[in-house]
Formats: sequence, C-alpha cells, structure tokens
Amino acid sequence: MKKPPFSLLCALAVAPFLVQCASQDDLNLIHAQLRSIDNKLTELETTTVDSLRKRQASNTSQIDQLNQELLSLRGGLEETGHLNRRLKEQSKELELNFKRYAQQEEQKRLEEVKRLEQEIADKDNQLNQFSDQLKLQQENLQAIQQARVDEAKRKAAAAARAAEQARMRADAANKASSGSSATRIRADKRKKLISSGSAPTPQAAPVRTATTPSSSQPAATVATVETGSSIGKGKSLFDQGKFREAYQQFENISASGSAEDAVEAKYMMGECLFALQEYDQAILDYQNIITNHPSTGKAPAAMLKQAMAFEKLNDKDTARILYKKLIATYKDSPEAQQAQQKLN
Repeated sequence: MKKPPFSLLCALAVAPFLVQCASQDDLNLIHAQLRSIDNKLTELETTTVDSLRKRQASNTSQIDQLNQELLSLRGGLEETGHLNRRLKEQSKELELNFKRYAQQEEQKRLEEVKRLEQEIADKDNQLNQFSDQLKLQQENLQAIQQARVDEAKRKAAAAARAAEQARMRADAANKASSGSSATRIRADKRKKLISSGSAPTPQAAPVRTATTPSSSQPAATVATVETGSSIGKGKSLFDQGKFREAYQQFENISASGSAEDAVEAKYMMGECLFALQEYDQAILDYQNIITNHPSTGKAPAAMLKQAMAFEKLNDKDTARILYKKLIATYKDSPEAQQAQQKLN
C-alpha cells in the first residue's frame, strides 16, 4: 500500500487551523490544489519509478551482456593460453627433432667423409701397387726387349758370317774358272772314191766339240723376313682363332721387322692376348706401344684396349682414368669418341 504524500499530510495537519480563518471556497480551492499536487506527485512518482525500473532493467541487461562477453573473453583467453601451451610444446618438440636430425646428419656426413677418405686411401694404395707392378713389368719388358735385341744381333752376326763365307766361296770359284781355257775339236773333211760294186760308206759328218769355261757363281743369300706377308699371315691366323700361333708370328715380326711393322705386330700381340682373355699380359703389350710409340696411330687404339682390359679385370676406376686420359691426349681420334661413349 502506498504512503500518502508529504504535502497532503501537511495540509491535513494545518487544516483545523485554516478552517477557522478561510471560507468554504477557499477550502475547496485548497482541496483541489492539494489533489492536483497529489496527482502530480503520483504521476511523477510513477514516471520516475518506471524510468528507474527501465533503466535498471536496461542496466541489468547490459550487465548480463557484459558478463557473457566477459565469460566469452575468459573462454577465449583460456583457449588462447591452451593454444600457446600447445605451440610451446610443439616448438620444443620440433626443436628436439631438429637437433636430433642435425646430429644424425652430422654423424652421416662424418661417416661418409671417413668412408671417402678410406676409399681414397685404398685407391691410392691400389695405384701405388699398380705403379709398382707397372714399373716391375716395364723392367721385365725392357729385359725381354734387350734379350730380343741381343738375339737379333746374334742372328744378324750369324747371317753376316754366312754371307762372308758365301762370298769367299764365290771368289775361289771365280779364280779357279779363270785359269782354264776353252778347247774346240773339229773333224777332218775327206773325200773317198769308191767302186761301183762296193757299198757306199757313210761319210763322217764333221763333229764339233766345244768346251766352254764353267763358271760357278754361288749367290750369297742372307736370311730376310718378308714382314708384309708375315703380318698378313699373322692376321690370317688371328682371324682363324689361332691366337697362340698368331702371337708367335707377330712376336717374330716385332723382333726383326721394320719400325712400322714392329708397332703393328706389338699391337696385334696385345690383341691376341686380349682374345685369349689374358688381360694382364695384354695390358703390358699395350703399354709398350703407349710408352715407346706414343705418336703412332696405334697408340690411341692401344690405350683404348688397355682401358677395356682393366674393365674386364673389374678395375672400373683405372679404366675410367685411362678413358679420360685418352680423351685428353688423343681428343681428335676415333678412339677418343669411343672412350667418351664408354664414360657416358
């Protein structure tokens, strides 16, 4: 229940005192004014209360909205914090993984470097061994060549002695024949008269006997080797697959033939050994041409076949080195193109 306004209470309090002084109209006017004031106060109170209530409701709504926004912000902050923590954990994990990966790669790199260094050291040892073997083989080859030269000199000396003996025999025969003279015997011509009863005897025909001086001319023969036909014979044996016989034929030519034929023969000696799959020995014959006849046409072919021989011996690295050397040394030769194809 609403309380009466303060003005009304004041009016009622002073009313007994005013009754005595004021008329009835004044009282009515006062009552009217009081009612008007009371209505205004009531209206003002109602308006003010409604406005306050609306404001309070609006403020409550705004507070609720602010609370919701605050809760939403708190939720976002919590989610952001959670994401930050997850990101930090992932960052730490990534950092650990990266360090582990870097350590593994560093270990792999060190192992690869050690492996390459060991491989290079092994290759150096192999090259040193091959160098020593090649040096020894070259010394052996020089000894063999010297022996062949000595044998050729011995054969040449024997041939010279035989020629000298033949010449001496020819001179002796010429001297013996110059002392004898030529004699001629002629029969006498005679006519004989015969009777009619006697049988005619045949007339002896003139007989002539002439002895001419006999001169014996023994030709001095010197043993020579027809290298052209010998090389053809050797190649024929090679084409027939008789590599041992062909090798012997070419070996004889290399010892006694001309310089050009000797180079050809030495190259074919290597070809015979290559065909016999004696690659290590073929390498030596090819090396003889490369070392002693580097400017001949057979040098690039010998180097190519030498590299192929090393390749047959499963020494790929040495073969590759020889292919590169062939390309660098004889770059305009057909063998250099074949070497490039081998490398490709």
